[in-house]
Amino acid sequence: MIRNFWRNRVLEKELGKRLSSKKLDSSFKIRKVAIIVDPKTEVESRFFLDLAKDFKILEVQINLMLLNKDLKLGTQYQYFFDQDEVNFWSSFKGDLLNFCEGDYDLLINYYNEANSIYSLISTRTNHKLSLGFMGADTRVNDLIFDFDPKDKQTFKNELLKYMKILNKI
Repeated sequence: MIRNFWRNRVLEKELGKRLSSKKLDSSFKIRKVAIIVDPKTEVESRFFLDLAKDFKILEVQINLMLLNKDLKLGTQYQYFFDQDEVNFWSSFKGDLLNFCEGDYDLLINYYNEANSIYSLISTRTNHKLSLGFMGADTRVNDLIFDFDPKDKQTFKNELLKYMKILNKI
């Protein structure tokens, strides 16, 4: 119990530090995308890879991370979040570190759950613009959608609408 208290304290301190130094860069086009997905949304990777056509980029420019290994979705995603890749002092290693160190134009936080580790992963991922859903930590995202992430068609329509308005695609 005390260990969890201190661990959450460390995570919140790191999260606060990262959020205070966040700057929005407006002079870019979307060329590389990172997507962090909660398996509870039950969205197959093909849905996200099909977004490449809409952004006019190659599928290999989209990196996907599944937050918890799910037997049904497990083989479809490139990266998986493993609790063992985050130490007590919130340092990352392994695939999690490789995913976060990529240089992305857009980060999509495809989850609607407030979780300090998920938020820390989002803020540690190098990106220029981030978007997510209500229910998650609102400090993490620049653009927030207020509908259920399981509604894939609405997500796709809204994402493309806002990216065109912001002149990112």
